Amino acid sequence: MRATGARPRKLQRANASLCLAKPRGRRTCQSPRMAAQTSSRTPLVTPGFEAMQRQFEALHNDGEELGSALCIYLGGLKVVDLWGGYARIDRQTMWAGDTRVSTFSACKPMTALCLLHLVDRGLADLDDPVVTHWPNFARGDGTAKAAVTLRHVLSHRAGLPVVKASRPGDVFHWDRMVAALEEAPLLWPAGSRLAYHAVTFGHLVGELVRRISGLLPSAYFDQHIARPLALDYGLRFQSEMAGRTADTEIGLALPRLQAWMMSSVIPRLGGWKAQYFRPCGTQYQPNSAAWRGAEIPAVSGFGTAEGLARFYAMLAGGGGFGNKRVLSAAMVDQMAQDSPEACQEMATGTTARVGLGVFFNHGPLADFGPNPRSFGHCGMGGSVGFVDPDRGIGFGYVCNRDQRRKPKSAPFIGDRGLRLIWALYQSLDRIDRVAVKGL
Repeated sequence: MRATGARPRKLQRANASLCLAKPRGRRTCQSPRMAAQTSSRTPLVTPGFEAMQRQFEALHNDGEELGSALCIYLGGLKVVDLWGGYARIDRQTMWAGDTRVSTFSACKPMTALCLLHLVDRGLADLDDPVVTHWPNFARGDGTAKAAVTLRHVLSHRAGLPVVKASRPGDVFHWDRMVAALEEAPLLWPAGSRLAYHAVTFGHLVGELVRRISGLLPSAYFDQHIARPLALDYGLRFQSEMAGRTADTEIGLALPRLQAWMMSSVIPRLGGWKAQYFRPCGTQYQPNSAAWRGAEIPAVSGFGTAEGLARFYAMLAGGGGFGNKRVLSAAMVDQMAQDSPEACQEMATGTTARVGLGVFFNHGPLADFGPNPRSFGHCGMGGSVGFVDPDRGIGFGYVCNRDQRRKPKSAPFIGDRGLRLIWALYQSLDRIDRVAVKGL
């Protein structure tokens, strides 16, 4: 799964002078020198990728962003590293190169990788029944749940996209959420349907990680993935990082009311789809103390764009980055080859291609450019990360303003992420043409 796409014969590095917009139309140029005062890194745009900077700046100048960051690796080399805007809703703190932010569901592949890492170590098998490692999983609906495998859980085919037995707020309490999953009956036989496990995914995969390794997913990820790769990313909020963690602009009163409606009112209306956010409660947003004090590995990841891009650069490199290897090439190849045909995703009614904890490129749920072999994940707020295994790309984009998807917008990731992705591939096409002319 190495990079095989055409690349320029020599990539030259160049620092970027990042011009961003302030409110009310004022422009300010954040030079590398200014950026270095708040971060150990300076902005970077490698020659040939100037269109990425222009598109990134345009999103800020057009008022689409509060704060955001973009990082791209190509063949193991960092070619773009940009950030700008504000880390705080009060606009008193500038976004820095090391600013972390909630990435919502963009953390699901990291959670999945913890379980895949255990499989890679020979401590489990993808076709093991869940009850082999978690006997109480089948406490309710025992016969049906005995057929659920690790592969089903990773691929959103376990039949537990919702937990009707849960109560508002359970998602913030590991034992309560796990107990609710143990009691819950399957909605349909394992493997028979694809339904995005938006909230339950993290606790299903996470409890398997805990049962097999003795560690919660955040600790396992930190020990076996983040530290070896020097990823600036974690599966839960880390209090020691509070000073460089951005707020997420989601409003105040309205989201709290919406959260109450979705967890306490809508579930009473009946129908399984109405149960999606039953366990979430009114604090289900990344600025709350409840969210920041809990482990919800379906959504509670915080990190930088550079950390997100480096994670996918590792996958582009066949399980290694630099001189560190965290997965075997065989496991990464299995992730890349397990790319099913598109089928209906039950929650949205659209079609999707879902593999081992990742979505393969197929709009509207996963729009990752032109290569159908690309895979990754997006988050509700607009953050997105993916790998293009053929071009050797690791892509990471994070932001702290909800994507505010337009009514006629096709991509689930929102127009901002999509604009950056297509600017990347347009840059690569131009680089390829120049390289061919130079032969």
